[in-house]
Amino acid sequence: MTSGYFLLGLVIVNKKSPHILLLLIATVICLPLIAQEKQADTLTFIHIKKNKVSFFLYDTYVNVGVNTAGIYYSNHFRKLNQRGGYILGIEQYLPLKDKIFLSTGFNLNQRNFLVKEQIKELEINNLYLDLPISAAFELPAMRNLDLRIYLGTTLSMRLKSSLTDDFDQANPLNEFRYKLQDLHQGDIGWHFGFSAEYKDVLFRLRSYSGFIKYDKKDQGMLHSLNIEIGYFLFRNLKNKMNAK
Repeated sequence: MTSGYFLLGLVIVNKKSPHILLLLIATVICLPLIAQEKQADTLTFIHIKKNKVSFFLYDTYVNVGVNTAGIYYSNHFRKLNQRGGYILGIEQYLPLKDKIFLSTGFNLNQRNFLVKEQIKELEINNLYLDLPISAAFELPAMRNLDLRIYLGTTLSMRLKSSLTDDFDQANPLNEFRYKLQDLHQGDIGWHFGFSAEYKDVLFRLRSYSGFIKYDKKDQGMLHSLNIEIGYFLFRNLKNKMNAK
């Protein structure tokens, strides 16, 4: 009713200026449409912004795998052999620029090796909590495979170490022997890897070399070669949202 009286007043006042009257009428009619369009744009922007905030969840994945580990540059390398272990963790891609991503997460990583002591072999088991931080470079896709290479550093904290058997107490030759109290608590190293992704599944080969001495009395450092498989937790959700 108010808009009706407003238009009637415009007709009375603007009898001698019909072009101004038409302009004012068009403005009154278009204002609600402009407001609705603006509101729709705002809602669309908010929706896109929300997706961008939650985008990092689309590249979250859990990974499991096996490895073979050992000691390199040891003064007593002839007495050392590699041994198998496992990997369990959760990691994340964060986009940086174009085809470059930051890859990080947390892994429980076993790094075990064997020690030959006279006629027997002792296994030393180590469990580490790893924080890998690496740059992941996306390579040109091959059909349905997404390929990446990794290069970065790993921060490790030793959670537990154990021996499968005790060394003999007698040591007349004063030979070097690993003792749990002499092991360093942490490690810093570098890693290099290659991965292939197919839909929600990731396959990765990754090597690790430590920089800190495993034992304070020996210059040897840990290394490992990992074979991993991962699964992206939320990519199915992303595909469903894109389909809508």
